[in-house]
Amino acid sequence: MIRTVIAAVDGSEPSTRAVRMAADIAAKYDAELLLVHVLHWRRVPEPLRRLAEIEHLVEPETRRTVPLTYIELPPEPTEDMRILAALGEFWLNEAELTARGRGAVKVKKVPVEGRPAEALIREAERRGADLLACGTRGHGELAALLLGSVAHELLQLAPCPVLAVK
Repeated sequence: MIRTVIAAVDGSEPSTRAVRMAADIAAKYDAELLLVHVLHWRRVPEPLRRLAEIEHLVEPETRRTVPLTYIELPPEPTEDMRILAALGEFWLNEAELTARGRGAVKVKKVPVEGRPAEALIREAERRGADLLACGTRGHGELAALLLGSVAHELLQLAPCPVLAVK
């Protein structure tokens, strides 16, 4: 029986497809769907910086950000931290709309910090997940790889079945 499904959310196309599939499964089994976004503090690549500006998550001329709702920033956050947090909230909100639109009812947004694979494994263990869905590639610099390093690590080490979606 499937009671808890985790979907890794990073805003990439494979991640969005994984959210759709996870939502379909959660809806079918009336399972809880946890949308997990991992905040990995790093330098923001220019395409993501532009996306944050296009979506009005930051103002291009001043780089100020919109207020964050549920992602907490460390004291004295850098501009990159603000952008990553704003993008994380945006992607989680989009994923929630997608999941609810596909019939998932018990949906929660879960922002966590750390290395993506480690944080997702930790959440799967902590929450007793029955399934972990992820995209095969994210926004990493080597996104052209056949199987991303996070998906590869999850397939090797996750405490539950992993659904890796292209």
